[in-house]
Amino acid sequence: MLTVVAGVLALLCLGGVATAYVWYNRAAAPDRSTPDVVVINYLQAALVSRDANRAKLFTCDGAVASVDKFAAEVVAREQELGVSFSINIEDVAVSESASDAVVTAVVRRSATIDGIHQSLADRWRFDVEDRDGWRVCSGSQVS
Repeated sequence: MLTVVAGVLALLCLGGVATAYVWYNRAAAPDRSTPDVVVINYLQAALVSRDANRAKLFTCDGAVASVDKFAAEVVAREQELGVSFSINIEDVAVSESASDAVVTAVVRRSATIDGIHQSLADRWRFDVEDRDGWRVCSGSQVS
């Protein structure tokens, strides 16, 4: 009887560990389900959280040079003005085919400088490919 109870408890523990592992993987895995979601997640990581390692999870080759340059310019401007910008991603639109897509978005920087709320908006275009989940392969500012 004791052996049966021990066996059942062992199976329950193993089942609990397996369930926890699956839930953890689902919670920790980056969401690359659609082109617009991957672009938003990438921009959140690169510009809002400023987490280069997380941003790389959403790209084809680990970095999008134009966004990295833009992020560095934002940081430099914040230091120059002594403010912190609020970054918002707006007006996201997708033009999608089977395995690639073009995503456009507006990146808005806002701050209060000398008591005046100011805002700048830049339109961006991103080329996104489905590589075992959507990934940002390139990006550029649109004039």
